[in-house]
Amino acid sequence: MSFVMSPAPQGGRIRGWQGPVSTRAVRVGILLLVVAALNLVDLAYTLFADRIGMLNEMNPIAETFIRADLRPSLICFKVLMLLCGLGLIWRSRQSRLAVPACWVLVIAYVALGVVWYFWVQTAEANLYFASLLNK
Repeated sequence: MSFVMSPAPQGGRIRGWQGPVSTRAVRVGILLLVVAALNLVDLAYTLFADRIGMLNEMNPIAETFIRADLRPSLICFKVLMLLCGLGLIWRSRQSRLAVPACWVLVIAYVALGVVWYFWVQTAEANLYFASLLNK
């Protein structure tokens, strides 16, 4: 079986390895992969902030895991919620709302990533100055 994609699909379908695949399904699939990657970046930032002792978790369920020192459970919880959410969108990929919903998630996670980036810059500066004061 070979994977061949033909340009300019007719009727919004692409010829794939198991027959025609809708272009909407391809777009939704790619966007869901982007959302999954951004979600894992958020998880990494969360674990980093917790490790340096500067985390103020806003999610009450995640906060409970962290307070109980259950970081592996937090990771499993976040991955399970990610898979459930992405699975729901994937199941409804033929809906006209699936692509806009994916874009909303991508925008939200990119915005969260930007917030995390600036937070890390501030935290790094705070840790640097604190280390200077402790010398």
